[in-house]
Amino acid sequence: MRRSLTKHERLGKLSDIKRTFASGKRYSIPGAKLVFNANNLDYSRFMVTLVRRYGNSVQRNRSKRLAREVYRLNKHLLKPGFDIVMVFFPDSDEYPNREKQMLKLFKKAGLYSSGGPQSNHEKAG
Repeated sequence: MRRSLTKHERLGKLSDIKRTFASGKRYSIPGAKLVFNANNLDYSRFMVTLVRRYGNSVQRNRSKRLAREVYRLNKHLLKPGFDIVMVFFPDSDEYPNREKQMLKLFKKAGLYSSGGPQSNHEKAG
């Protein structure tokens, strides 16, 4: 599996996004929410969105960039075949915090294919 986040792995079509929000399962923790739905494809598609009034454009772009990076580095651990939307609320936009939030939500939703989350910081140390 490629470690990059390719164009076809991004959820962007409005009808798919609406379907995910309308009929998807939801899990939340403080600062983040996960919405996902089966997509009948051999791969998962991912999207990040933020609530309104989430800082300035620099903060919004950084937050989305961090979330996409966490997904890119951990997507090989997830089951394929889902449309995944992450919604973030104003919070600490640091990589370890964002990674912890996302891994906790993936585990809570049962999206891991086998094993479970292991922080990149734990792998290195």
